[in-house]
Amino acid sequence: MPRYSATHEPPSKPGGEGWLVSPEQQKVVQFKPDAASAHAQWIAVRTYSWIPPRPPVPQTRRRMLRHNAIEAWNTMLKTGWRRCSPPLR
Repeated sequence: MPRYSATHEPPSKPGGEGWLVSPEQQKVVQFKPDAASAHAQWIAVRTYSWIPPRPPVPQTRRRMLRHNAIEAWNTMLKTGWRRCSPPLR
């Protein structure tokens, strides 16, 4: 299985976009702000299957309320996911 190593944390992007990787699950997840409504801020969460050096393969896309996406991000970090730079496609 490929090893994922980071010498430093990727820089945070303005607006809340970010990527997480789980080598054990061979997945990467993108969190990216989506169109806001008058009542809520939405985040698009895209999951990809990824076995380097091949490009990531899209699996799912869903929208989450911003506060739920923040909670999901923090939970994923606590369960072994790591921040990463966007994979090359």
